[in-house]
Amino acid sequence: MREFYKKQSADIAGRIKALRGRAHGFVMGEILSFLAAVAGLVMITLSDNPNLRILALGWAILCAIIYMVVRQHDTKNDQRIRHLEDLKRVYDNELQAMDGDFSCFDDGQRYVDPHHAYTYDLDIFGRDSLYQRMNRTVTTGGCDALAERLSSLDGREGFRNDIDSYDETYRKHVQALAEDVRFRSEFISFGVRQKIDTAAIRQALQAAGTVRVNPFFAHPVVLALAVADLVAFLACILLAAMGRVDGLLPVWWGILQFFGVYLLCMGTLKRVSTAIDRFHGQVRQLAKVVDLVERRSSNPGHGTADAAPHGDRMTAPGSDNVFRRLTALLDGLDKRGNIMGLFVVNTFALYDFFLVRKFVKWSRDDKQELDRWIDRVIRMDQGVTIATFLYNHPYTCWATITDDEGVFCEAQGLCHPFLGEKAIRNDFRIDDRHFYIITGANMAGKSTFLRAVGVNYILALTGMPVFAKSMRVSRFKLFSSMRTTDDLAHGISYFNAELLRLKQLLAYCRNNDHTLIILDEILKGTNSLDKLNGSRLFLEHISQLPVSGIIATHDLELSKMEGERCHNYCFEIELGSAVTYSYKITPGVARNQNATFLLNQILTE
Repeated sequence: MREFYKKQSADIAGRIKALRGRAHGFVMGEILSFLAAVAGLVMITLSDNPNLRILALGWAILCAIIYMVVRQHDTKNDQRIRHLEDLKRVYDNELQAMDGDFSCFDDGQRYVDPHHAYTYDLDIFGRDSLYQRMNRTVTTGGCDALAERLSSLDGREGFRNDIDSYDETYRKHVQALAEDVRFRSEFISFGVRQKIDTAAIRQALQAAGTVRVNPFFAHPVVLALAVADLVAFLACILLAAMGRVDGLLPVWWGILQFFGVYLLCMGTLKRVSTAIDRFHGQVRQLAKVVDLVERRSSNPGHGTADAAPHGDRMTAPGSDNVFRRLTALLDGLDKRGNIMGLFVVNTFALYDFFLVRKFVKWSRDDKQELDRWIDRVIRMDQGVTIATFLYNHPYTCWATITDDEGVFCEAQGLCHPFLGEKAIRNDFRIDDRHFYIITGANMAGKSTFLRAVGVNYILALTGMPVFAKSMRVSRFKLFSSMRTTDDLAHGISYFNAELLRLKQLLAYCRNNDHTLIILDEILKGTNSLDKLNGSRLFLEHISQLPVSGIIATHDLELSKMEGERCHNYCFEIELGSAVTYSYKITPGVARNQNATFLLNQILTE
């Protein structure tokens, strides 16, 4: 995979180099054709020969046309270079990620919530988080949707999880996207410089939709009168040229026509421009994304593969025309900035009148369709992100979601997503209302294993591949307490913070049926005996609720709670001249500890 990304990046670098060489040729062509056109105009002024003047005029016009054609090709060449630079950056970012540097991707720090049921403890958001490692979204709406998806298993009001939608059809969509590397790379390239702000676009479109327009602009009779006016005006110019009417008539007609149209339409166009012109570039970028999706949908070799729940696919033929009409409207607003040009087009073509009619048509016919397309692009955005995650981690699998009542999880070859292919895999099973006490030395793998269970469950229930050889899970709620911190600004000590988190846990378990709790060292902020007694008291109480749990601890005495519903597991180490870590979970209680051993090594050194 590394070689593939390197090859793609190198190939694109070669194409960029060739296009930049061509750009130098275009610049020279523009300079020469411009100078040649100027030389033609100079010849007209210097020559007394009428034939030579006509020839010089023709030469100047020809050179001006050549200049405009070369300029147009130069602009397209620059756009192509920019696009290829973005595409190269996609592959370079993947290479950077393979080296363990994910700083080029959004880390989702704004979604960090220490009070969430599990995201804070399980490194879902923040630097080097699961979100940062998988996020390839190009829209702000896609970012928010992905964050909500990863947070949706806590049962909070307002969070929705479409578990039933992640069926075999959905998985085929994601698999098809994963295999279509070219499409995914093109799609991701539209967000590498700046993400498309879908919320701002929606807000701008909504504001534009509230702009009031006099209904007479849309009336067919008014349109007929405008066309008749233009025909009559052009006929008047022709008659004046033929000497049939006074030459001042078309002049005054044109002046009155310009000011009439300008004053009539100025207020409406100003309000429209204020509402949406600021997001012109964003809308253009979104239109390109839609065009890419449409082209893939129309390709007989591909399905829609939008990974959308409930089979909501983006297959409406010509749907991107609504974006083309919107960008045409925005282009029209931009062109009004040239007052001389505006005078000509308003005088001879009633430009502002037809621009207002274009806005009326968009507001009437396209506004709702645009909003629906933004929702569809956001779903595709998630689909591309998940497909890229699947493609970059081929040693994953899809979990089986069972209809078992209560908490059930059985995994073969489970590992933590952050550890890569070299991770030590473990088999583990969790049954409803059973508790698993995990002992082991420092750095033996307890906390990593707890997070592996939690993160893979989140991936399974949110329609993403899991890091296991096989995994079967039921549907249950999740709550963790692994990373409690003090809050000195609010006078909350570490121990008090622990108690508050456990209080939150108890309230959560009482309000939700079938919950898996993941705890790393209960009551770390007190002495050993108090900690042991408190831990026993807590586990005895929580076992009366519809809860299953995995608890990591250094208190070997806690393992004496083993019974019908309480099971001991451990991560054992070997002590010799050095510490040997197996990172394999086995039944039983850990025998060896390493703190004294490692401290003695430091003191000896």
